[in-house]
Amino acid sequence: MNRDQILQMLENLDDRFVTEAARFDPVGTQSPTERNRHMKTKRIVTFALAAALLLGLGAVAYAVGMSIYRQRQEELRQELQIDENKVEDYVEYPVAQEPEEVAGSGATLLSTMNDGEFQRVWVVLNGVTPEMIQRLEHTEQVDWEGRELPANGHRYCRIRATLDGESFFDAMSLNFQDGYDPESQTLTTECAIPLDELEEGRKVTLTFVMMDTIDYEMDHSEGELVCELGSVEAERTGRSVRTVWFPEPVPFENGAYGKGVFLGAEISAAGVNWILRHDGVSQMYRPRSFANEEERLAYSEMELSWITVIEEVERTAVLHFADGTSREVEPPLSSSEPEGDTVKDVCLFGNGTIDPDQVIGITIGGKTFGLG
Repeated sequence: MNRDQILQMLENLDDRFVTEAARFDPVGTQSPTERNRHMKTKRIVTFALAAALLLGLGAVAYAVGMSIYRQRQEELRQELQIDENKVEDYVEYPVAQEPEEVAGSGATLLSTMNDGEFQRVWVVLNGVTPEMIQRLEHTEQVDWEGRELPANGHRYCRIRATLDGESFFDAMSLNFQDGYDPESQTLTTECAIPLDELEEGRKVTLTFVMMDTIDYEMDHSEGELVCELGSVEAERTGRSVRTVWFPEPVPFENGAYGKGVFLGAEISAAGVNWILRHDGVSQMYRPRSFANEEERLAYSEMELSWITVIEEVERTAVLHFADGTSREVEPPLSSSEPEGDTVKDVCLFGNGTIDPDQVIGITIGGKTFGLG
């Protein structure tokens, strides 16, 4: 799949999925700050787009004599450039090898990867009938009682995953026809679990369900269960990073709010964490209460101002590789908890991977540094 095809596919993405992505909060934290809300919206939209890319895998020709599970694993390796970039963080699981070994129902775990923000889990759902796909793609203008919905409302089905029967996460199956194989009645999907939901060394059960959901004009239902599609066990896997420090800090200013500097970066196969420091870090990155509305608005203005200035610098970032190619880095999805006056901005590539050892230079904020 080339770049033009990917861009065309993203341009044709149904608006309701982007709207849903912007509204959905996978972590469910209470009273988030403006920055947290801003970052959660961006990171879910990014993964929705990455999912649209993933589910274009159905366009790849299947190999003769290979089970659909192995075919999907091979396609994922190709799309994510796992072999090309020698990605150690990507873990594949044993699956049936022969074409006739396809489960009648349930879920089959293909692979998983820790990208520093999420544990990404790729699964094949078995026993998905054409009628179920049709229902997933169809929207209605009536609620569960048959009453007509507002003009901007609609009812539809979606696939979600529950973690140990508690937290819910969207399974990214946006282009059902491309991810669906009618002959084996299997659907490939991806689920992204925030790492703070997964304790190291603890296995969790992901149960995939089909939900009947309603979007109202200004509200969104949690949905009603249609059916269970199967479960897999998942766990937090390891992640390798290459930490680099800039020979000199990259400065930036934010008017009356103060100054800051970019100090370095953590580079992984799936993204970059920028390491930075700026005035007001300790107040900005933690939830807090306010004495009155005026104080809250002043805080929000300060917070948004820092986000804007920092992102302007981060949008200039480019990685330079040993083979002469380069890659721009997407704006951040979220920020880590500060350590003293230092914080990390998490930026994920969304599609594909890189070999961190092949990065020989970084451009950011008008400066280019060579890496030893």
